Amino acid sequence: MGNKLDILHDYQETVAKIAELDDVCMRISNSKRGRHLLSAYDEKKRDVEEEREQLEIILEAMNAAED
Repeated sequence: MGNKLDILHDYQETVAKIAELDDVCMRISNSKRGRHLLSAYDEKKRDVEEEREQLEIILEAMNAAED
């Protein structure tokens, strides 16, 4: 397991990636040609959200251990 700053950095990256995937999904859903790609991007977003949740759990545990 990495240190807290590494995990926090990874968490922030997942938050940014989710925002990016949300934007891509929005643009795809608004186009007629890209609708078939939407499910693939939705799956990527779910994977990144799961990673973010795991990192959040780790950060909360680290914060609790510091207290």
